This record gives sequence, C-alpha cells and structure tokens, in this order.
Amino acid sequence: MRAYVLLADLAQAGTRKTPLDPNDVKPGWLALGIVVILIVAVFFLCRSFLAHARKAQQPWEGEDAESDTRRTTPHDRG
Repeated sequence: MRAYVLLADLAQAGTRKTPLDPNDVKPGWLALGIVVILIVAVFFLCRSFLAHARKAQQPWEGEDAESDTRRTTPHDRG
C-alpha cells in the first residue's frame, strides 16, 4: 500500500507546489541486496564464459591443430 501511495505522489509531483519528503524516497536495503546479487551473478557468468572460451581454443579430440587452416569458409565455397 505504501508503494502505491509513493507512486501516486510521484505522478502528482509535477502539479504539486511542495517537493516530496526526502525521507520517503530512499533506496533502502532491498535495493542494495538486489545490486549485490546482480554483481555476484555477473561474476559467475564471466567466470563460466572464460572457462568455455579457453576450452573452445583447444583442438577437439582426434583433431589436429593444423586442421583449422584446412577448413573452408563460406566465402571460399564459391
């Protein structure tokens, strides 16, 4: 209910002569928790991406390292 009142106050802020009370508008601990969770998630996603990128640079089982030069690109097929 309190969030609805704040949204209604924000909607009417342009027509209001007095500004909003700074004590009502603050980020709080919930916003900090969400930001921390997002930072941790991005850290693990980057770590996973780097591990997969390192694995992709190595040749596949049974494939020579020189086989990359023998592959044809779509432009070479004519």
